[in-house]
Amino acid sequence: MTEQQIPTQASRASMTPPRTNGTAAAPRSDAMTGWVRFGGVVMTIVGGFGILQGLFALFSPTYVTLTGAGVLLFDLTAWGWVHIVLGILVLATGMSLLGRAPGWARGVGITLLAINAIVQLAYLPAYPIWSLVLITLDIVVIYALMVTWGESTDY
Repeated sequence: MTEQQIPTQASRASMTPPRTNGTAAAPRSDAMTGWVRFGGVVMTIVGGFGILQGLFALFSPTYVTLTGAGVLLFDLTAWGWVHIVLGILVLATGMSLLGRAPGWARGVGITLLAINAIVQLAYLPAYPIWSLVLITLDIVVIYALMVTWGESTDY
């Protein structure tokens, strides 16, 4: 073997993984990181959609009640605020999933998205395609957050 093929002492030292407080850092699965990041991005988008839906309910009630069948049988102002608050919570949780240690945000995100999917059922008769798109996004993100749940306890 030539000298170029034999690693020197200096090059061996640079190959060792960095240590923190005397312990080696646990490697994170790329698949796990990808799914959680995907969930965070889509949750942020879904939260933004929820905020827009709430604003439409507050400032343009005819937009929400275009059907003559009396789809929404409750106060549109209250319903708008429900969407705005839920949208802000979903958006903030989605942004937290994009942070360094989003472990707590996974459970909160799953809960909020399940609530959001149920809330979207009220819009199903008036806007079936829009409601089904948001319910589908909720389910896809719930899957993304749960698919790698057992791989790590802190991520």
